[in-house]
Amino acid sequence: MQQLSGNQSILSFLPPISVLNTGAVDINLADSAKVPLANIDSEPVGENIAPDDPALSVPKDDLDKQLIEDRVVQHNHTVSSGESLSSIFSQYGLSNSELYDLTKAYPAVAELRVGQNLNWTLDKKGELESLTIQRDRKTKDVYTFTNGKINHEQDIAKGEFRPVIIAGRVTSSFYQQARSAGLTPNQIQTLVKALQWRFDLGRQARKGDKFAVELSREYIDGDPVGSGDVQSLLYQSGNDQIFIHRNKDGKFYDADGHSLQRAFNRLPTAKRYRISSSFNPHRHHPITGRIAPHNGTDFAVPLGTAVLATGDGVVVKAQHHRLAGNFVVIKHGREYITRYLHLSKILVKPGQHVKMGQKIALSGNTGRSTGPHLHYEIHKNNRPVNPMTVSLPQASPVPRSQLNAYEAEALASKKRLATDLNS
Repeated sequence: MQQLSGNQSILSFLPPISVLNTGAVDINLADSAKVPLANIDSEPVGENIAPDDPALSVPKDDLDKQLIEDRVVQHNHTVSSGESLSSIFSQYGLSNSELYDLTKAYPAVAELRVGQNLNWTLDKKGELESLTIQRDRKTKDVYTFTNGKINHEQDIAKGEFRPVIIAGRVTSSFYQQARSAGLTPNQIQTLVKALQWRFDLGRQARKGDKFAVELSREYIDGDPVGSGDVQSLLYQSGNDQIFIHRNKDGKFYDADGHSLQRAFNRLPTAKRYRISSSFNPHRHHPITGRIAPHNGTDFAVPLGTAVLATGDGVVVKAQHHRLAGNFVVIKHGREYITRYLHLSKILVKPGQHVKMGQKIALSGNTGRSTGPHLHYEIHKNNRPVNPMTVSLPQASPVPRSQLNAYEAEALASKKRLATDLNS
């Protein structure tokens, strides 16, 4: 039995009918002229009504049109473990050529995770009209198929941001207590990095220290989306209290708007590596044996390690030298220059502006070198200084035009944190 829309009538099929597992009805259209039609509200079709009565029969063309219009054109599927986009297309009998065109144009479409929802519609020919993938509560990708072309749009839902405070007390280590309180490893790393010049949370935290962290967490339909971004920290260690707050530029400052960052990172790599040779103006050269100043710091890094610019600046040299190998020189304002030697690959060009933390090269073993390492130098006023001990310049404070608004926001946040810290 197939329900028809519009006139609430019912088709009584006399020829054989096969029901597919998708719920669709397969009808032999050659016999469609024999299909009788009766109104639900009138007397039922029975022996008193001829099956082939012309008044009750539906013309073949009209029936074809009705079957096409009634065809189910929308599907939903939730991704299960072990499924791929290819297996889902195969399961529902979708076109392999459309799958090929889709993944060729947008390779990321095939990156499915368990629990994601797929929704697609078909046109009257059974070809894809659209495919929507709900990636998470916030994001969905929409692919539309029009005249042989595939377009992609990403729809990102906007929720409501609310402050959330997480507080705790150090009993063993800051990391363990912060995790127990509910902070994620990324949030903890954000705090550690923000305080790296002011307070070492890994080494200086002591039993009994208290902390309160304010997060900005997004909510959609009352449910939290993600873990949230760190906005403020109030840390109490003995009689000392440390407070930091994130400005709208994404950087952290103290209550008075002074930057917690430096104009330079101490290290030219993402993590700390063993120092194989320190800065030494009276060193004996390991190859020649002569006294030759070692004007930088050597880090024992594996070949191909990402080399990062330690400060904002302009590349003034990026070339090869028989002794230094492949090297890069960056000028930072009027006073400072940094140099990176023995590189395997240079990723920047002279004249290029770079940002602190930007990847500029890969470490190597080029030039006069006894093994894979990175040689890093800082020159201040054209004189080499020890990169590991030199006093690094302070970064800029909150702009004067923003200072009043920042101080008011920071003060309100500090009061909220103090309430939880002392509760």
